[in-house]
Amino acid sequence: MRGSRTTGDVLMFGTAMLMGSSYPFAKDVLQVMSPLLYSASRYLVAALFLFAVMALMRKPMALPRRDWLSMLLLSLVGVTLFQACWGLAMARSAPSVGSIVMTTTTAFAAILAWFGGRRLPVLGWAGIVLAFAGVVLVVNNSLSAFTLSFGSLDGTLLWMLSAFAWALYVEQCAPYNLRLGALRVMAWTTLFGSLVLLPISLAFDSLGEFGRLDDRLLGFWLYTAIFPVGVAFLGLTAGLERLGVSRVMVYMYLIPVAGVGLSAAFFGDPLTAARVLGGLIVLAGVILTRVALDRAARLPV
Repeated sequence: MRGSRTTGDVLMFGTAMLMGSSYPFAKDVLQVMSPLLYSASRYLVAALFLFAVMALMRKPMALPRRDWLSMLLLSLVGVTLFQACWGLAMARSAPSVGSIVMTTTTAFAAILAWFGGRRLPVLGWAGIVLAFAGVVLVVNNSLSAFTLSFGSLDGTLLWMLSAFAWALYVEQCAPYNLRLGALRVMAWTTLFGSLVLLPISLAFDSLGEFGRLDDRLLGFWLYTAIFPVGVAFLGLTAGLERLGVSRVMVYMYLIPVAGVGLSAAFFGDPLTAARVLGGLIVLAGVILTRVALDRAARLPV
């Protein structure tokens, strides 16, 4: 049992690092590639990777006919909308901002749970308010002056829409994960979502953009397609089996740490006092919200 937990801890640490690493690597690629084409193409590669893994593991891949419409609708939210906003936001803001704001997924999950009829304690609402206050500080990026403008909020609003889309996707996927398996659901929704987003991107962009990528940027594109999506999701499912949801969520708080740290250390993203303090406030808020959600889940409905 202890060995299984240790393996799970190692897997989840690596998974959090991989997920956080997508932010700085993506930013460099988006200097020369349009956001929609980048998001669509990398998720198409990720889908093919997930299907290849399922084939190697000899897991069932076929999707029952009754689930096709459900998977398509889930993919529109969890991949098409999520990744379109993610790519557009990344092109408009710093990677560190994105990795911090995306943490508010937990706050949106709590709000969705409340709309679904689950009681949310005062602690949860306090965490939500604290998380969004931290986002304001991160975007303001100053401890002494008010600098917010529409230009600075542009990317942030897209990040928040992306976080909401991911929270909604995760919530709605739960019954299908139990019945079909999380890996199969992820593979099919990733495939459907990327196939919807690809023609939309090609209406504005061209596949000729791949010719602008040198070897380094092409390597970054391929890395973000396979590791922060495909490999990280495999680690996430394995971690859930060994550690359970609550312990896995602790490791999810390392994602913005990885994103901010890698962006500052290797890609020159400025690390200001306001951004660090705001990030810590966001993390405190989502941790409080997570605690409140766990407590509410233990109460009888």
